[in-house]
Amino acid sequence: MTKTRKRHGHSAIPRWLWLPAVLGIAFLLVPIIGLVARIDPGHLGEVILAPESRLAMGLSLFTSVIAAATCVIIGFPLGYLLATRTFRGQRIVRTLILLPLVLPPVVSGLALLYTWGRTAFLGSLLTDMRLSLAYTSAAVVFAQIFVSLPFMVMSVETAVAARGQDYELAAAELGAKPNRVFFHITLPLLRQGIMTGAILCFARALGEFGATLTFAGSLTGVTRTMPLQIYLVRESDPQSAIALSLLLIVIALGIIVLAYRSPHAPRLHARRSNPQPEGAPQPTGRLDPRGGVDPTSMTTASDTAVSDAPNPVHRVNGEASAPTIRLHASVPERGLDVDLTMPAGSTSAMIGRNGAGKSSLFHIMTGAIPAESGSLHIGEDTIFDLAADRWPPVHARGIVHLAQTPLLFPHLSVIDNVAFGLRAHGHRRQEARTIALTMLTSLGVGHCADRGPEAVSGGQAARIALARALVIDPKLLLLDEPLAALDIDVKIATRRVLGRVLAGRSAIIITHDVEDVTALAATLVHIDSGTAACVAPVDQIVQRVTEGGADIPGHDFLASFCAADREGILCSKSQ
Repeated sequence: MTKTRKRHGHSAIPRWLWLPAVLGIAFLLVPIIGLVARIDPGHLGEVILAPESRLAMGLSLFTSVIAAATCVIIGFPLGYLLATRTFRGQRIVRTLILLPLVLPPVVSGLALLYTWGRTAFLGSLLTDMRLSLAYTSAAVVFAQIFVSLPFMVMSVETAVAARGQDYELAAAELGAKPNRVFFHITLPLLRQGIMTGAILCFARALGEFGATLTFAGSLTGVTRTMPLQIYLVRESDPQSAIALSLLLIVIALGIIVLAYRSPHAPRLHARRSNPQPEGAPQPTGRLDPRGGVDPTSMTTASDTAVSDAPNPVHRVNGEASAPTIRLHASVPERGLDVDLTMPAGSTSAMIGRNGAGKSSLFHIMTGAIPAESGSLHIGEDTIFDLAADRWPPVHARGIVHLAQTPLLFPHLSVIDNVAFGLRAHGHRRQEARTIALTMLTSLGVGHCADRGPEAVSGGQAARIALARALVIDPKLLLLDEPLAALDIDVKIATRRVLGRVLAGRSAIIITHDVEDVTALAATLVHIDSGTAACVAPVDQIVQRVTEGGADIPGHDFLASFCAADREGILCSKSQ
């Protein structure tokens, strides 16, 4: 029998970290073990089933659930706004929200008592309306919410800050209004953060003692929660206190385990398969042995279907024949002052050094970055015009920006990702999925329709994102280095597909690759230090470089760009 040697991967973590980690685990577990060791099993059932214990446990669970649910309802919006909006006094608000975390529970109880108590101003108003709060079950919930709410706010704010808002912006560009973006993108993506906050709120509320005792008192069946019951029996019957403590630990532990193993916990459940619409076309690209699409078969797949893919959203004023795209934008803090005109109904390539302002221009056109002044016209359509006080929201512009990262919505299948924009424009689910599958098939990734975004390759993800943009037939398609991260064979195949699907469409592509320009673009736009240094047809670039000489802005970059054209397609006359 051959022995298999256990292989260990390289780790950059120092081994000595195990010592404080083990000490930390021991510090937490040893007291629990000590508590369990003192339990008298024969006395356990009697104590747990006693009427006072059942009343206290029932009240604790009931009030803790209400408190956790309330924290989600009011704490989620608060945490989300703190993470996504900037307003005057924001730091003060955040400090006050987190204050209950460091206040002694008794101080929290006193604050509630002197605000909502029967002799306090607000409390007396409630008493006059026969809605007295202090020393009632509602007071227990108030105390639990007061000490638990910061956990919800922190969980949501941390989750939003870590994830950013790129997915929301991508959804808005597809035409989704704020409510649809919030309920279909934001909430699902923050689901785990919300659940974590709710669990922490529930656990904190379940163990609350000081604020409850101070504000609500200890009335059997009304305000006496399990922590209060344990405190009362601690002196007279230590075994009962230990048994009740164990019960509280077991219930809290069970809630946490069930919550983290629920279907909503990430990567703990299989994705449900989304059946393909009946009669929908099947992929025409050949599959290679690795499960991807054979790049050599992409010409057939694209040629047969791109021209037949339905255009569900009609372009206003016939964008394919619109004469020009006229952009003027000024953003002094970013060093941008651009005034340029490009032909519509074709692809323009935008080049320039890193930091020249290319991506910022894309964000201005979509509405993600506000301009101080300027306007954007596509043919006869006015997208925005600040002189006329017209700055429409992102979802109303009809401009889709494909970033370097595909930004496929991770909680949706591939086909539902592509159908998202159609649904936002009012298409029924089955109709949207049929159109989406047709577009996916036309781009050679129809076989990925039922997969999750995490189960596709980088090249497939790029085509899926392109399909998601194309199905809504945008007025203007912006592509920010869409081929930069792809392998050479996938890049060639995808560039070939782009050349076909962009024909007749208004599109702008940011690139640093000469081959992208020669294969895809009719016009070259050179952005240099926040200005449009050169806008010319691709076949006139050499003439501009030669005639302008070293005096034209960005001459060195253009000359270097031409030098990268080894085959001499773009700069065949360059010196």
